[in-house]
Amino acid sequence: MRNTCIGTSTVVIFLAGFYLQFVIINQSQAIIKDTLNLPLSGIGHTNSSILTHNKTQSFHVGYETLINDSHSLTESYQKEIGKWQSKQYNNKTMVLVTDKYLLQFQKLISRAQALQPTTIKYLQAKNFYIKSLQSEIGSYMHFRNFLATGSKTEDNISTQLLSNALKYEINSFTALNNRTVTDTGNNNSYGNGTFLPA
Repeated sequence: MRNTCIGTSTVVIFLAGFYLQFVIINQSQAIIKDTLNLPLSGIGHTNSSILTHNKTQSFHVGYETLINDSHSLTESYQKEIGKWQSKQYNNKTMVLVTDKYLLQFQKLISRAQALQPTTIKYLQAKNFYIKSLQSEIGSYMHFRNFLATGSKTEDNISTQLLSNALKYEINSFTALNNRTVTDTGNNNSYGNGTFLPA
């Protein structure tokens, strides 16, 4: 009975965290679209400036597509957790489902690593997004361990890593928007909205 309560509280915390993430995602997607629509300026561009612009546009498209695919995959996995919470899946089935999703998230990391940023701020955005995906994968791995063992420690680590994933994602958007950003790690004052995209 205690494990069921722990599991239920984990899912409630898990889902509440992702609800907050989706609220921020909706806001951040609008910001990204505004940020990524960078027009050519000036007259008489050289071939190298056009090439740089094309590479920048290519990065923007790849970055935005990665974010959209990541959010879709996260939402899909959360629906699977909902099935586990409503007892449609037992722990063993949820472990198998999680394994399948871990592979898909790993593919997203490979795509993120393949992005070719053209500026320091884009490199920072890319690196923070990779950290976000890595933290999300880590969260699901520990959630998987929690399903298999019922360990409260695994549950706590999973929740913390999920929180870190959201922080890194926000840092990525902040870097893309050319604002100063630092690697906040486990900064407890993060909740004050300091790094939220403007």
